[in-house]
Amino acid sequence: MQGPVFLSVIATAVTVAVVERSVEAVGRGLLGTLAGLLVGLLSLQLGLLVGALALSVRVHRVVVGIGGRIKDWTTPRRVVVVRAIPLFLSVSVGPGKAPARKRMWGAAFSSMMFGLIVTALSVLAVIATLSAFRIGFAIACSFAVGHALIPRKSATSTSTGWLVLHLPRLTGIRAQQLDAAPLVARTVDAAQDGHLDIAAALAAELRDDYPGLRTATAARVLVLQAQGRFAEALMVAMTLVEDPGQTPAEAAVAFAALGGLACATVEAGQLDPELGLSTAAQAIENATTLGYPKHKLNGSRALHELLSGNAEQAIALARLAAELGDDRLGRADDLATLARAHMTAGDNRSARQALAEAEKLVPWWPRVAAARSRLDIG
Repeated sequence: MQGPVFLSVIATAVTVAVVERSVEAVGRGLLGTLAGLLVGLLSLQLGLLVGALALSVRVHRVVVGIGGRIKDWTTPRRVVVVRAIPLFLSVSVGPGKAPARKRMWGAAFSSMMFGLIVTALSVLAVIATLSAFRIGFAIACSFAVGHALIPRKSATSTSTGWLVLHLPRLTGIRAQQLDAAPLVARTVDAAQDGHLDIAAALAAELRDDYPGLRTATAARVLVLQAQGRFAEALMVAMTLVEDPGQTPAEAAVAFAALGGLACATVEAGQLDPELGLSTAAQAIENATTLGYPKHKLNGSRALHELLSGNAEQAIALARLAAELGDDRLGRADDLATLARAHMTAGDNRSARQALAEAEKLVPWWPRVAAARSRLDIG
């Protein structure tokens, strides 16, 4: 969003200066710019949420605000988080019921329409009554919505414009991934619920029906992790990293997952530490190079620091990862790392606090259960 913010500020300052010829008016215009950016982004996210709920698209995460975590409601299928400064709404969705592609496209179209309607209303407001604040608002809202409608896809996000323009035309592997989404979702749900026998059976079905599909393979990796079979999960994850047909964005995600998984495999005693930690370090570096956000790697980096003997650095990174993360299993994993790091530093009281929070989320998760066993023995 840096581009739209910068362009909005420049465009507003120039436009208001020409129209109003007043420093005070420019100030009011910049306030309108801030409001327009926030409302433009809100309209897109609200439209996505409404469309997803109406069309039975899976809503994985809803985050209200930025800053420290105030309250959250966590279930195996959805996380709702309220943070300290309620300026933003962030919604994460994914394929759910069949036909997954049409439902996803409908949710994206809803997002686009909400954004365009709010933008049109802001322009009409300027036409009705010319003022510095309204000019700034309309310009910023237009830039925010217009930026979201530019088709682009990165390691961690896909723009509304990409979904609207490209989803209907997908063919080959990308289309197959969406067609397989209902079975992948059932597998992930079973693993999230701790129904590991069901998850294993569904994972076997994915392996047989979609042997080369990345989303199916990722679901199989999750099930193996949930079973504590880290070495096997690592071998399956390596097939994703080595896929010659993957995009840079897909490779970034694969390397990010591999980094944390290699560390967990070392921790479980299923991989030689020297080999595992060097593999993890290289995977984390590769993910960052390919555009994966560094802050999303804090959990993997924390575990790597812990296994490398740097408990204090591990505590700082794991605490940050647990605070910023919203994924249920991811947060539990980061809290398990935090507990282990506190234990290594000799602070069992803090370890118990971190572990109790992890157990509220997923008490059966292998790394959480292993941390509890070590703490009880200690």
